[in-house]
Amino acid sequence: MSEQRTQEIKDRLFQLDRKIRPLEWDATRNQINDFKRQDLQRLKDEHKILTDELLGLQQQPL
Repeated sequence: MSEQRTQEIKDRLFQLDRKIRPLEWDATRNQINDFKRQDLQRLKDEHKILTDELLGLQQQPL
């Protein structure tokens, strides 16, 4: 189960990275509206949560 969950998290992190990068690019150039800025923050929060969960799963003994 842990192996399956780890793969699911990695897949979701990859998807999040693909959504976050263009939004960050827009934000650095002040070309982002408030809705997209909120969406960017939500995606970053989800990324952090999943990264922490992945680290926790990887530290568990087999």
